[in-house]
Amino acid sequence: MYVISTRAGSHFGQFVFSKHVLLQRDIISDQGKGGKRAIRVYPPWDNPTSKQALKTQQWQLEYFIDIPFTEPLNCDQARVLYGTQQLK
Repeated sequence: MYVISTRAGSHFGQFVFSKHVLLQRDIISDQGKGGKRAIRVYPPWDNPTSKQALKTQQWQLEYFIDIPFTEPLNCDQARVLYGTQQLK
């Protein structure tokens, strides 16, 4: 599991990626083959303009959990992303 925290002003959240997802997307290497040197993440408050960035944001948001400062955390979503509960 790979967790990337991101913050901008009053926005805060985490991307929670399984190793399997990152292997499928060729972001991490498998036995020394493939992979990238870095990953750029696009939280929901970002407004990317390039087609590639929009496409990347679209798949990444499935693995994003918003962590609001003034509202309760979506615990069900957190359990799913952190692998302690299956989707219903």
